[in-house]
Amino acid sequence: MSVNDRLVIDSRTEEIVRARDWLAEQAIRAKFSRETVGDLKLALTEAVSNVVCHSYDSEPGHQIILSLSVDDEALILTIRDFGRPFDVSLYQPPDLNKLHEGGYGVFLIHSLMDQVDYDTSSGAGATLTLVKRRSKNPSIGQVGEHT
Repeated sequence: MSVNDRLVIDSRTEEIVRARDWLAEQAIRAKFSRETVGDLKLALTEAVSNVVCHSYDSEPGHQIILSLSVDDEALILTIRDFGRPFDVSLYQPPDLNKLHEGGYGVFLIHSLMDQVDYDTSSGAGATLTLVKRRSKNPSIGQVGEHT
């Protein structure tokens, strides 16, 4: 099965729901497990929230382009923005032994996804690529299956 799709959203937090629904629909159609669909939705929520809040300073009217590719091996989601890029060199994972108000988004994304790449080489904005590989045993926990 091969899926290629694209969704363009505005830099408003309300658009995150539409993006989550779009991604969930595609992942379910591609037979990813419920748990994986939940992980994908959470990673997308954190990533797009970071773009809206930090790249675009919560200012609406800016494009965020989501591209999706799914095949027999993996789901690849790219999130492209044209705002202020995130300085990866300054990132420090949160100390999980201390309670912080924020700063868990990047940590969660890395925890939930199999591969995360952040590219700012285009000169304007950034492209975040998130990869989730299919499980080794695809018959366990698939959507729509009865066990």
